[in-house]
Amino acid sequence: MGTLQDSTNQITSCEDDLSIHVELDIEGAADPRAITAPHGGLSGLRELAEIDIDVHLFERDHDEPLSADIAGRKAIRLVAHRARLIEVEVRYEHRSIKREFAPAKTVFRVLQWAVSKHGFDLDATAAARANLILPGAETPLPRDSVIGAYTKPGHHVLVLDLTLRDFTNG
Repeated sequence: MGTLQDSTNQITSCEDDLSIHVELDIEGAADPRAITAPHGGLSGLRELAEIDIDVHLFERDHDEPLSADIAGRKAIRLVAHRARLIEVEVRYEHRSIKREFAPAKTVFRVLQWAVSKHGFDLDATAAARANLILPGAETPLPRDSVIGAYTKPGHHVLVLDLTLRDFTNG
């Protein structure tokens, strides 16, 4: 089976009739990769995307790494990360809270936890204005991105600040 790679960071298998379209966020990579992989096998996907066996593959926004083949799927969004869990520390005003999340969890899920009664227990108005931001950054993290994208390769701790600042007008 041959593979093709083009300038848009896409890897394509030559067997398009029995394939799975994969969007793959890889630890340390700036952008997700689009891959058309052979149908069914995680090992084939790992080989095609050149992912080591010690890297966990998560389905996006799931807690547990994939353990079964992805047969029967036409498309899937995956996250490849060396850490099984990421310790997320969220800071707000004078407090700091920590919790472990899978690297495939979205910023939105972490934000939901941070504003909830299990986190900082913000009222509904404040929670609606809340965003997560990297320390020292000027813009909030996109809510649909995965937290594993913000850890340095080989690390499993992520520090974020909770802000109520309005970002709609620049």
